[in-house]
Amino acid sequence: MSEATYKSIAVLGIGTVATPLIKAGLLAHNASVLVITRPSSTARQIPEGAHHTAIDYADVSALAAAFRQHGVEVVVSTINHENLDAQPPAAEAAKKAGVKLFVPSEYGLPTAGHTEGILGAKSRFVDSLVAAGLPYARLYVGIFIEWIPFFFGLDETGKLNIVGEGKTPATFTAVSDIAGFLAYVLTHLSPSQLHNATFRIQGERRTPRELAALYGDKVPVVQISEFPLSVKNGAFRTYLQVAFNSGAGSTGFDAAEGKDDEKRAGSSNSLWPGHQWRTVKEVLNL
Repeated sequence: MSEATYKSIAVLGIGTVATPLIKAGLLAHNASVLVITRPSSTARQIPEGAHHTAIDYADVSALAAAFRQHGVEVVVSTINHENLDAQPPAAEAAKKAGVKLFVPSEYGLPTAGHTEGILGAKSRFVDSLVAAGLPYARLYVGIFIEWIPFFFGLDETGKLNIVGEGKTPATFTAVSDIAGFLAYVLTHLSPSQLHNATFRIQGERRTPRELAALYGDKVPVVQISEFPLSVKNGAFRTYLQVAFNSGAGSTGFDAAEGKDDEKRAGSSNSLWPGHQWRTVKEVLNL
């Protein structure tokens, strides 16, 4: 007898990934969805058909009560990297409420085995889920295709800024594909296929130099050692591109091995049968 799939899902936050995840994904697959935002949040409109409540993410008792009230089986965190400290109390509440699966806020570069910076913080949080006996499902996607202009500092400088040589392949995936894949596997795979699983998806695999070539002669390309301090979030962009130069920008990267495996990148794409993954040129209208 096959296992029953999950049908009741709570989503923490409402933003870039959460909105399409809920609207075009979970609700379309007939899941019951509870959206939880902070009381102070200037949240976007909650998709029609989803339940909503505002709770302080640090209030473990209130979160646990909401999870119980709605019979939540899965908690999906879409909290951004600047607010990752909200995840531990949410996980504690999920454990108290008998939630079956926690999806941490990954949606980026592979994190397992990292010890420093944002990637290290995300890796340690998953370790804490394991220690608590709360199953996880993590999703590696590389960089959002929509973030490529940010990645290069295009909007601020009018140039495509490449840190280092920019010749190392990396993964780029559209937000709609990320949300759609996550919604599909959460509502179609069995619990045994989801528990403590790592999914690696890939829309397109390109080097920064190849991405720059897609723009043609529209904008100049410059090679830099780092983004200047005058560029907002310059240090973060430098961090990303340096990571890419090491191979860590690919969803096939493994920190313990210290290398990328092209066959591993996008290895979970087949779990969404029949789907056509969007390309960089398509998303950015190049």
